[in-house]
Amino acid sequence: MIFLLAIFSYLLGSIPNGYLIGKYCFKKDIRTLGSGNVGSTNVLRNFGKVAGLATFFLDSIKGFLAVCIADKVAGVDAFAICLVCVVLGHMYSIFLHFKSGKGVATAFGAFVYIDVKFALIVLAVFLIVVIIGRMVSLGSILAAFSAIVVGYFYFGLGKLYYAIFISAAMIIYKHRSNIKRIKNHEESKIF
Repeated sequence: MIFLLAIFSYLLGSIPNGYLIGKYCFKKDIRTLGSGNVGSTNVLRNFGKVAGLATFFLDSIKGFLAVCIADKVAGVDAFAICLVCVVLGHMYSIFLHFKSGKGVATAFGAFVYIDVKFALIVLAVFLIVVIIGRMVSLGSILAAFSAIVVGYFYFGLGKLYYAIFISAAMIIYKHRSNIKRIKNHEESKIF
């Protein structure tokens, strides 16, 4: 059962909402625009606020649904695994030749289901960094790092924490090119 839920979570995470919004609402392939990423930031920059927010919301729903369904069907062991799988699906979508987003919104949606206060702390870190630094990538990186730190104090060592740790570490890894640009003062700013 857990294996089937893991596969379902991966496939759910693989749904490329930003790509679909670009293709069907704007008749454009988001992968050929801006950073080439299918996530909400690139959608926002190329198609506007409504499209960007819609992408963020839909990508968040993927994470929320994956862990919610796993929790209801098989409990905490399953939804810890499904958290990693849904984020992995978003990052390496089977529908886009294993190239997709960076997992931030999908992980956030899962965090909301796991614990709203925990998710809000991570969101607060993201917003503060973005407002001050004006870089979504930096906000995402530090929010992921905060999930690792805060998650330890919130949940202690266990399967859920390890799932949060792995998901956050994957997000940081996916931002490695952004980290390089930030170091070189070349990273794009949101406003």
